[in-house]
Amino acid sequence: MHLQHHDDEYAVRNPADLATVRQTPDGQWIAEDATGRSAHGSTPATAIAALRR
Repeated sequence: MHLQHHDDEYAVRNPADLATVRQTPDGQWIAEDATGRSAHGSTPATAIAALRR
């Protein structure tokens, strides 16, 4: 078996740039970015998607 080393370029994300997500007592999810912007959704994914719009 021959292993090849690939040196592909890829973007590295800074964890500080990622949204934080939390759930409210009523079941909604809120995503907030590092700048303080926030958006809500019924799931973590929809909250993050709304934040990125």
